[in-house]
Amino acid sequence: MKKIAPTISVAAAALLSGCASSSISYMPPSNHQSAITKTIEKPRDAVWADSVPALGKDFFVINNLDKASGLINVSYSGDPHDYVDCGHINASFENLSGRRDYSFDGSVKDTTYALYKYPILVNFRRQMNLDGRVNIIFEAVGPTETRVTVNARYVVQRQLNARASNGQTGAQADSVAFSSRGHAAFSEAGGGSTARTECVPTGKLEQEILSLIQ
Repeated sequence: MKKIAPTISVAAAALLSGCASSSISYMPPSNHQSAITKTIEKPRDAVWADSVPALGKDFFVINNLDKASGLINVSYSGDPHDYVDCGHINASFENLSGRRDYSFDGSVKDTTYALYKYPILVNFRRQMNLDGRVNIIFEAVGPTETRVTVNARYVVQRQLNARASNGQTGAQADSVAFSSRGHAAFSEAGGGSTARTECVPTGKLEQEILSLIQ
């Protein structure tokens, strides 16, 4: 598939029979802080025994179990919005027929918007997906005390499809990867913004896993 041209005009431009203007702006993500460990007043074997069925009943996929080392690996694939903050995007275009405004989170699963690239209108569809793999580590702090640590690896994929009013089409696919309390940035916000779209964990994935472990 043909890659989308990396620059889209966001300045005022003359479009066909009337004046048109277009803009896109980006706001970086918030600073999220959340715990990735918890201590449970139970022996490690008991915590392990309760955790395996609890994790299996939720939407996580258990990939690996190693009781000797105290490691469980689980994965999640799907909508990134609750688990990743990729900032916020505002876009608009205006011509003699009126104005359209778009406002959406950078991690929203599926959205559409339109911008002008002189002298044509370009319609964008932006899709996001998360593949997350999580290591859960069980450590015996004492005979009746267990520390549980959650370390996640996030891979966020972005698919951007464009269709211009002259019939031309294009597509761009890219991804970023980061760990719990880490961050990474796409090269730009997509569809015209030159801002680097940064993504960070919200901490909700780690918290949901820790809440299942009692």
